[in-house]
Amino acid sequence: MMQVQRLIETVTSSRLVIDLPVSFVNHRVEVLVLTLNDPQPDSTVKKRKPPPQFAGRIRERGDVMSSIPPADWGINE
Repeated sequence: MMQVQRLIETVTSSRLVIDLPVSFVNHRVEVLVLTLNDPQPDSTVKKRKPPPQFAGRIRERGDVMSSIPPADWGINE
């Protein structure tokens, strides 16, 4: 069975050390190192999440975008 460990690291020198899970020991691995051209996410902006007490209690019923005029959503058609 193939296992995958994906890491995104910021390289600060010509050496990068990674820790692998114990399950990788005594197995052959392929290591690919790619540069990413996409901008780094802004870590100062917090990702919003609903409060944990709402988990599993909310259900989407239908198309919420068509429930009111597009102008009310801030969409200019």
